[in-house]
Amino acid sequence: MLKGDMLNGVFLRMVSSLSDGLEVRKLHISEVPEGWNQEMILNGYTLSIKGCVSVVDSAFKAMSNNHLSHLQEMHISGCWSGLSFPGNSLPRSLQKLKIMDCRKLEFPQQQPEQKYDLVELQIEDSCHSLTSLSLDSFPNLTNLEISLCLNLESVSMSEPPHAALQRLTINGCHKLVSFAGEGLAAPNLTHLSITYCDKLEAFPSHMNTLLPSLHSLCIGACRKICKVPEGGFPPNLKELVLEGSDEQMKELSWMANLGALTKLTMDFSCVRSFTQVGLLPCLPSLTTLHLCYFQNLETLECNQLLGLTSLQQLHISYCPKLEKMEGEKLPSSLSLLKIQDCDLLGELCKNKHEPIWPKISHIPTIEVNGQQISE
Repeated sequence: MLKGDMLNGVFLRMVSSLSDGLEVRKLHISEVPEGWNQEMILNGYTLSIKGCVSVVDSAFKAMSNNHLSHLQEMHISGCWSGLSFPGNSLPRSLQKLKIMDCRKLEFPQQQPEQKYDLVELQIEDSCHSLTSLSLDSFPNLTNLEISLCLNLESVSMSEPPHAALQRLTINGCHKLVSFAGEGLAAPNLTHLSITYCDKLEAFPSHMNTLLPSLHSLCIGACRKICKVPEGGFPPNLKELVLEGSDEQMKELSWMANLGALTKLTMDFSCVRSFTQVGLLPCLPSLTTLHLCYFQNLETLECNQLLGLTSLQQLHISYCPKLEKMEGEKLPSSLSLLKIQDCDLLGELCKNKHEPIWPKISHIPTIEVNGQQISE
């Protein structure tokens, strides 16, 4: 393996070569501590660098000198030193950028006149100095994933609509308080996931009109979100994941306008009886219901599910205290009951215990921890 100075010299000579440097389409950069193996591999259009901070810094400088003018994709990981993009901007040719475990890396400031051609942007446990991200700077962005960006306070938009955005995921941004101001105007957004954002108090406003193509929505462990968005959820929503406490979602009548919903996952850790989260409204298109991580759920009320006339699959997982079923029986439309890591209920089902068995025996397929129970 080459030492840092030698590797740096080889890199500088290579990127200044017309035959090699300009052929690089993908660049993978990672920093390793002194004494660790350092290497550089050029494989086709992909250049992978595992080296010290001087090599990483040289790679950044090479971008500003147009030695990597055809660069389309860049992965940066494990860079613990304080670095910043040259000229405080991204390469013009860059289409995909993934940054992982680079907490001190300075993300370029977004200026109103500065537009980038990025299609995909992923930031994970990195760029901790970043406090705001403007979608205006990335008009072609289709996929945005931000995770553990600990000082991010806002994701903004002042030039709506953002027609390119299709997937948006934000996770573990504990200081996030603002979300696109007056609303996230993204007419082609199909997937939205917001989880573990402790200070976020509201859904993006006007979701029902500004997100007409939204099919999948996940809202998890955002403790301050207690209100349904103004105007309700998008009418074409097909998959919904809700994770929170019974205080947040004890009134579920707001779900009545979700006529297109086919899959619902609910995770309420404080609930003892399913009646605490209210009667599920009629969801005529719902085919799959997943109840998971109800750590204190002791009783499943069968009658609470009778409004789900199209329900085909019921998945119950990680409910360690669940051992009772009340009501006549589970919906007759069910074709699959799947129980996973619910020791008390699972054992009763396997033993066809009274009065549990009469409530589920009409279901063609019953699985407990992957094992099918025969009639």
